[in-house]
Amino acid sequence: MSHYLMICRSITYAQRASRALQRAGISNEIARVPAGMVRSGCGYAVRIRKEDLNRAIRAMALEHMRPEALFANDGNGYYEVPYDLS
Repeated sequence: MSHYLMICRSITYAQRASRALQRAGISNEIARVPAGMVRSGCGYAVRIRKEDLNRAIRAMALEHMRPEALFANDGNGYYEVPYDLS
């Protein structure tokens, strides 16, 4: 299944992001970031379905939040992708 990991700067930030997404009706889960994927930070992310990405970015922006980085998984591993808050 294709999904995105929205990398968060702390577990608390990941929890806040998860609640914001839940309020917007977006299913998600907090996950540990796979080893070696990020250079710094605590290693937590919010996992969302591929089709929810645009809504998730907007929902977080409404809460004045943004992910540290965004990674996609298409079944062949993770790769970083750019995103836009507009």
